[in-house]
Amino acid sequence: VRETGSLAVYNDNLERVVDDQREEIRSLEGQLVGLEDTNRGVVPLMLEMIETLDRIVEADIPFRIEERRARVQRLRLMMDRAEVTVSEKYRQIMDAYQIEVSFGRNIETYPATLNFNGVERKVDILRVGRLVLAYQNIDQSLTGHWDRSQGAWVELGDEYRRPIADGIEIAKKQAAPTLLKLPVTTARATQ
Repeated sequence: VRETGSLAVYNDNLERVVDDQREEIRSLEGQLVGLEDTNRGVVPLMLEMIETLDRIVEADIPFRIEERRARVQRLRLMMDRAEVTVSEKYRQIMDAYQIEVSFGRNIETYPATLNFNGVERKVDILRVGRLVLAYQNIDQSLTGHWDRSQGAWVELGDEYRRPIADGIEIAKKQAAPTLLKLPVTTARATQ
């Protein structure tokens, strides 16, 4: 009799546990339906964010352009990969936007090869935020900048030779930051 009573209590407890588990399953199923609805709304948004990022890169001054285009292309390819979760896709897109935002707040220099009338020349590129993109060769005989209104590299006069050299030194952390007189052009009006 005692064993039967004990089994009845045990069975009652198991029944409550099973009922609780069934309720948990219903809750999880409801959350999965909601998650699928969220994914259907977020994925188109992420695809549009990638296209917008691509337009930003193409409309911007042409610094590290291949690297930036490759980043956008990696995001496009990632969107088609099933093993990458939606949250990871979103994180990587946001990281790419953060990188692009940081370009507007810093100064850098890097080596590049530019084509001048069919002649390849090695230069140092100076980028100051998104305002100035300038170049100078090692002996400082060539100094110029990216002219937004012309969409081309334009040679600068001697008055910019020293400021651009100073900017390159500042970007390399070989000199203390100081005010620089640099050429700033604006993009031509688009309709």
